Parts: sequence; C-alpha cells; structure tokens
Amino acid sequence: MKVVVVGGNAAGMSFAAKYKRNQPSDDVIVIEKRDYISFGGCGLPYFAGGFFDDTERMISRTPEQAIASGLDVRLNSEVISLSTTEKQISVRQNGTDALMGYDKLIICSGARPIVPPFGEYNPENVYTLTSQEDGLAVKEAFKDNSKQRVCIIGAGFIGLEVFDAAHMLGKEVTIVERENTIMSRQFSPEMIEVVETAVRESGAILKTGCSVSAIRDTQDGSYIVATDNGDIEADIVILSLGFKPNTEAFNLPKAANGALLVDEFGSTNDEHIYAVGDCAVAHHMALGQSVYVPLATTANKQARMMADHLAGKDTYLNGFLGSSCLKVLDYELACTGVSEMMAKEHGLEIKTSTIQDKNQTDYYPGQEDIKIKLVYEPTSNILLGGEIIGKKGAVGRINALAVAITAKMTTQQLGYLDFCYAPPFARTWDALNVAGNVAK
Repeated sequence: MKVVVVGGNAAGMSFAAKYKRNQPSDDVIVIEKRDYISFGGCGLPYFAGGFFDDTERMISRTPEQAIASGLDVRLNSEVISLSTTEKQISVRQNGTDALMGYDKLIICSGARPIVPPFGEYNPENVYTLTSQEDGLAVKEAFKDNSKQRVCIIGAGFIGLEVFDAAHMLGKEVTIVERENTIMSRQFSPEMIEVVETAVRESGAILKTGCSVSAIRDTQDGSYIVATDNGDIEADIVILSLGFKPNTEAFNLPKAANGALLVDEFGSTNDEHIYAVGDCAVAHHMALGQSVYVPLATTANKQARMMADHLAGKDTYLNGFLGSSCLKVLDYELACTGVSEMMAKEHGLEIKTSTIQDKNQTDYYPGQEDIKIKLVYEPTSNILLGGEIIGKKGAVGRINALAVAITAKMTTQQLGYLDFCYAPPFARTWDALNVAGNVAK
C-alpha cells in the first residue's frame, strides 16, 4: 500500500506517524512545501512577544526524526494538481514537475492567512503570523524601539494574542475589527463586553464595526491604515483576518470557503482520498453537521483517528465541539460547542441562559467574577454549548462543560454534577452548578 500525505504539519505528521506505527509495511510518503515539518504555530504570538526565544521549541519533530521512524519525507515539494482517474498527483520540486501515484491520498494542506487587496504599500513591516518565518520577522520588528505603533487588523484569536504580546512589550496598539464585537463567532456581545472594556482601559485603541479600505506608505517609512472610522498611523501592521484553505490543486467537492467536504471519518467523495485539518470541514457533534473548525486540536485528533480507521482499528471519535480558549490581558476566554450565532446560522432551535457568579470563596484571596452562558435544547434541556469568561477558572470549567456536552447531559444534571470544592478553587456550589440550575 502506498499512502501519500500532502502536508507535513499538525494533521499530516499526526496521521503519518500513527499510520506508520499501525501499518509498518506500507509506504508512507509525506510531501511538504516548506523545509521543516511539525511546526506548532500556536506559539508564534508568544515567541514574537519574547516569552521564549528558541523556534525549535515550536517544532515537535524534525525531518530526520520522521525519516528515522520509517517515513519518506519530501521537503520543498508542492502538489500542483490531482488526477483522480489516474490516481496521481503532480509534485513540483526545485522547478521540476513529476507525477506520483498513490493508493490512498491524505490531503493535509492546511490554510493560509487571508491578505485582502489593501492597495500598494511597502510590505516590509506588514505581517501575517502563521509560519516560522513570520514569527522571526515579527519578533525582530517588536524588538525595534523606534517602532512603537502597532496596528492589528482583525480581532480573532491571533489578533488578540498578538495584542497581548505587544501590550506586554509596551507598544501603542490599535485593533481594528470589522464586526461589531471582537471574537464575534465565539462569544456573544453580552459576554465579550467586559474584555473589550479591559482592552480599552489598558490604553489600547479598539475600533469595532470598523473596516479597513487601504494601507498607504508615509514619507518617514511608516504606514497610514485608512478605515471608515478615521486613519491610523502605524509603524507595524499585523494582518489577522482569518484563513483560506489551501485546496486549489484538488478538484474535489468544497464548501463555500474552499474547505474540502468530508464525512465524519475524513472521507471525500473519492474512496481513495481523505482530507483533514485546516483544509477540510469537520463533523460538529453538538450541531450534527460538518463545519469549518481550523484548530490544531481538531487536526491532530482527527488525523490520529483516520490513521486508526484506515488501519481497520476501532475509533472513538464522534466529532468535535470546537473547544477553544485564549488569554487577553488578565482574562481567560473559553468556549465550546454550539454558539448562539452558530445556531441561528444553521436554523437550530435553542435556549440560552447567562449568569455571573464567583470563581471561589470570598475569604480566600483571589476571588473574581466569572460569567457563564449555556446553550441548550429547548425541550430536552440537553447541553449544546457554552461560553465562560473570567480572570480565573474559565478554561478549566469549559473543559468540564465539553465533557458534559459530549455525554449529552442536561442542564439539570449539570446543576447537580459533583464538582470538587475547596475555598481557593470554588464555592460549595460551583459556578457551573449555578449555571445549570438557573437554566430552565
């Protein structure tokens, strides 16, 4: 069996390593466009912000280690076309194209940052932040004390994490977000407002409901970011506007954003081709539909599941919840499952309940407000999703909520779930218990 894996990052290497262990006699070839593999881009904002300095800490496996394990790794190689009838791909390496056949093709080509046409400008200090090269460049720019004004376009995960890093370095930050609230796909307006207030109180400028029309050079080498709410002067511009799946080379059914359409096992409409990671949709277990979930955790887990599935082993992965978290200033932001926005987009009937409680007892130092929103079915009260924001304890609680959703627990069961208690960590009725009991 000849198994060809397109892409050597999170999904590709997770699949390749597990499949080779399952089927050591099969040939597993990994084709990677860059000259490195297994790069963990989630660490890039923290690398750029000076939390650590060694890029090798973001690489979980070198090409040499992968080859030593029995994988055939082809670096600096790009797939440019696919023939499903011939079961062949065309691979370009060093300007030369060659055909490669396959028995099974695993597409893990990932996604690239969206870079809108903001006009002509000097790209020297305008950055995206997804590759090792990006991280090195942004880190050097942040070290330059003559470049203090940072404009971040897009207030999603990367944009807010870069804000956090730049703020820690004492930079003057302006954030521009087209939607009316930051993180609008993950968090409801009434939940996220406390974080928006904190960002503004930190000294940063946050422009929501604001669109960028152009980036222009200035005579002193800086930039003017033109928006429908005034011009912004910046020395450094970070583009954080989401991702576009790298799927142009593959003539297979796709979603509107270009992500490859697959079933819960990652199968395309071609029995010999699978797709996983940021280039494909994934099955959302609480929504009951496939959606685009470009997360490293999703890519790694589904790739490992696929490797077991193709080897004929039992698998225990029924889908994903899109569980996510990030830190913004002193706040933990965490969410899982179906959001209210997602439910509206997919015509799903839901009920919601929002509470504000405390993370722990008042007599132990460190008590903070914590806000919890639950999304659940209106008749059965089965949990579907939730959002938690607070300065302490949000992420741990969202993990517990993800387990409850996976187990199809009801709000009533959540209300009586036997969480542990000690004054430094919770109150006798944990905030999740309170949220479950309030939900009707």
